[in-house]
Amino acid sequence: MKWRIRVEQEPEFEKTRNETHNQNKTKKILTRISKPVQSFLIASWKGASYGATLITMLLIFAIGFDFHTGLGKLVDVVLFFLIAIIGTWVAVKMGEWLIKRVKKLPTLFIASLAISLTITIYTLDQFRSLENILPLAYLLVAIGVITGALFGYPLTLGLKKPLSITMLLLGVFVTGIFCYWLFTPGTLDERLANTVEPFSPVSQNPSEYGSHDVNTFTYGSGTDKQRDEFGNEVDLQTRSVNASSMIGEWSKEREWFWGFKDANVPLNGRVFMPEGEGPFPLVLIVHGNHKMEDFSDQGYNYLGELLASRGFLTVSVDENFFNSSWSGGVSGDINGRAWLLLKHIEEIESLSTQQDTQFFNKVDMDHIALIGHSRGGQAAILATKFNELDRYPNNANMRFDFNYKIETVIALAPTDYQTLSDRKVEVDDVNYLLLGGSYDSDLSEFEGDRQYNGIELTGSENAMKSSLYIDGANHGQFNTTWGENDTYFPFTLLLNKQPLLEGDEQRQIASTYVSGFLEATLHEDESYQPMFEDYRYALEWLPKTTYISKYEDPSYHIFSDFEEDVNVLTATSPYIEITANSFIQWYEGELEFRRDKERGTHGVFLKWDQSYSKNASYSLDLTKPLQDPYNFTPNSALTFTAANVSEAEDQQPVDFRVTVSSANGESSSVMLSDIMPMHGALPIQHTKTKFFEERRYGEPTEPVLQTFNIPMQLFKKENSFVKLDEIDSITFEFNASQKGKIFLDQIGVNQPN
Repeated sequence: MKWRIRVEQEPEFEKTRNETHNQNKTKKILTRISKPVQSFLIASWKGASYGATLITMLLIFAIGFDFHTGLGKLVDVVLFFLIAIIGTWVAVKMGEWLIKRVKKLPTLFIASLAISLTITIYTLDQFRSLENILPLAYLLVAIGVITGALFGYPLTLGLKKPLSITMLLLGVFVTGIFCYWLFTPGTLDERLANTVEPFSPVSQNPSEYGSHDVNTFTYGSGTDKQRDEFGNEVDLQTRSVNASSMIGEWSKEREWFWGFKDANVPLNGRVFMPEGEGPFPLVLIVHGNHKMEDFSDQGYNYLGELLASRGFLTVSVDENFFNSSWSGGVSGDINGRAWLLLKHIEEIESLSTQQDTQFFNKVDMDHIALIGHSRGGQAAILATKFNELDRYPNNANMRFDFNYKIETVIALAPTDYQTLSDRKVEVDDVNYLLLGGSYDSDLSEFEGDRQYNGIELTGSENAMKSSLYIDGANHGQFNTTWGENDTYFPFTLLLNKQPLLEGDEQRQIASTYVSGFLEATLHEDESYQPMFEDYRYALEWLPKTTYISKYEDPSYHIFSDFEEDVNVLTATSPYIEITANSFIQWYEGELEFRRDKERGTHGVFLKWDQSYSKNASYSLDLTKPLQDPYNFTPNSALTFTAANVSEAEDQQPVDFRVTVSSANGESSSVMLSDIMPMHGALPIQHTKTKFFEERRYGEPTEPVLQTFNIPMQLFKKENSFVKLDEIDSITFEFNASQKGKIFLDQIGVNQPN
């Protein structure tokens, strides 16, 4: 029996012996290979080190041949020769010294520090660009190292030593301070009080509910995997459309989540329909980019219910499937969002002709408005552009056949980066309203102002455009789903949310302005127009904060917009010459955003300081009387836009005098503050840490233009001998404020009907 067992085990023994033999053979081969390699490295590492150093020296030395200090060529070459040799060698030796010290540290600490820093930088880089997040990454890892060291000391050595207890208490204190800083909302910015008195309203409060009861229902594919209201509980089933030509790649993960491909995109909408006899103007609201799993379309219910009660058939459009996700985004999504808006109008138009649908005889297709938030705001203006085109500019094989009567576009904190055929999107003669906030921590800039500048009012239509900049408003609170967090966790913990308006306050502003603008443009109620030309007519309905507004309609005729040339002595009109005196700075240029992005508007920068020179003035001298419609009449007003571009610490409101002179030698002056105050600089800090603020958000202030209108009757009242039809000069006199800097633009005449 024993012999039989031994025989059965012999094959296994032979197998093991063979494996051992093979392993030994492999080791011998590796040893033979590694020895020459090690020998080579040992013999050549010094040479390699000197080679790397030498190539760096040669690079610096080569730069010296084309560098000019003004001291002569020989001095330049010698200087860079010394920098190349001495500077590089000192840097190498310092690096060698540092590495030797680092090598003495425990390997666990070195590995933990390196891995933690790498992962932290990589993780943060997924949300923001590398240059923006590096200071934050260093700060977070440093906090971890310090707190870990404070707790690690007593854990290693015990609590018997007094130093251990001290370190533990210090660790608890530092951790508590960090957690307090992390989870508190932030700090208020210092603001100088700047009281603006409201005007008596000339219309009814547009944020109050109207006389219509509201019927709500949904339309959609009926097959939605994620939401019953667009799935088996949908009230009205609609078709799907092929969006593959309008957007980029549709990932497998996106298809898995939604249950459809880009060739089969649903038309889903939440409808707020006024009860009663129609037809009613059609208003579509579209959200922007957000986590696609956190549905955005229901975040505008507050607008849908209000507008429907006031007689607007309102639809909140579902485009959540175009939004970002953990699996990535969709390239070209704004084009897809815009096109899909028009397909919704197309579907609603078809449904309105079918007697068995809720839309039958309810839709006024002659009065359509688009409202968009964030990327939806840019999609709304892009849809308006698509609406007038026959073919898709980015793929001319795709035909468009829309041509709907889109009269009004409203943009809430819109993006403005999309182009068509590498050109900025511009639209003519559409009513346009822009709302944006100083504490938009997503966009960080008043990007919609560039979109505003792209709206051209030719005068062929009775259209208007208006913007309202709201201090304390953020990006997300226009949508109840998005709320106060303008970024993703954990970045939300770094946002300075203390200065924000309450969500209900921000939505009160949106309700007032959106409803009022639709009353003025779709219901054609002219009593609402003044609140868009001058926000003070709406102040009684708005929360207390700082507002800056801009306005234009066909009655505005601009004779100096500073877009004509680089000559600071000329204006847009060839009959105007410009003179200026006693400024520290006087130059024309483009007004930029906080992060130096182009804004699309040029003007003149004027900086003065009376301690340097007194009586600074800027004059437009008319060499020939201005002709209709640029001439001044008793019913007209001098109009211009201006922004306070003083430094952040100079928060005092700027004031100046405007003087007009007529050909008979008479003149008359009006103080700007008697018309409307120009706000001081508004310093803004989006985050709780300076390490992240400057890199991510740029300058501490953002210049925002305010429209000023000075009735010519006021000049006549100050001096009745001034002849308004013979005005030959307009002068801005800067002797009321000690110092300041402004940007001046769009000087002209407002000729009310």
